[in-house]
Amino acid sequence: MKMRNTLMITAALAMAAMIQTAQGSITLADLAAGGSISIGDKTFSGFGYTDSGLTGFDPANITVAASIDSQGVYFLTWSGSIGTLNNLADLKLTYAVTASAGLINMIDQGYDGSGTIKVDETVSTSSGGVPIVGQSHLSAYDMSDPPAEANDLLNIVPPESTLYVTKDIALSTISLTDFATISQVEQSFHQVPEPTTVLAGALLLLPLGASTLRILRRNRLG
Repeated sequence: MKMRNTLMITAALAMAAMIQTAQGSITLADLAAGGSISIGDKTFSGFGYTDSGLTGFDPANITVAASIDSQGVYFLTWSGSIGTLNNLADLKLTYAVTASAGLINMIDQGYDGSGTIKVDETVSTSSGGVPIVGQSHLSAYDMSDPPAEANDLLNIVPPESTLYVTKDIALSTISLTDFATISQVEQSFHQVPEPTTVLAGALLLLPLGASTLRILRRNRLG
């Protein structure tokens, strides 16, 4: 029994070392067609988008990846080219996140890009977008939260098991040679209770088996 316990702890530690890089990705086009992506106890689903038509945006070229770090923080990262030349452009992304263990008590976000950019995010407890229980605003001079600035509400009180997220990306240019672009937008979710050690986080994921990631695509009939 002692040897078995030792082996389990060793396996847990090995898994913990891989947690930060364990991730999977899928295109936004596939997700918007009914797919979902899961990691640990979080499932991201109900993806949708609305494009103003001026962003040079192709959902098939946008990759969405889920990951979790050694502190038990979950990340959803959007990568690809979203930009505009001599235009005002707007892209709205929507999805839901559900936790099967623990409750989400804080949101973060950040982006990589250049030009005149605003990234507004709101989270609510219903698919209708109300009530709003958290929000974050980023700009060309504030590319990541935290820290929270005026009107940011990063803490979710009380914590929730399901949140509906709307991320609104606005890009603008003021001259013929201006170009505004975003290459990556990252969203993170904190939860309670959080693993107090890396080992605790690994043990939380052990029941999921050797693979801690499940990507769920819609079932195709016919």
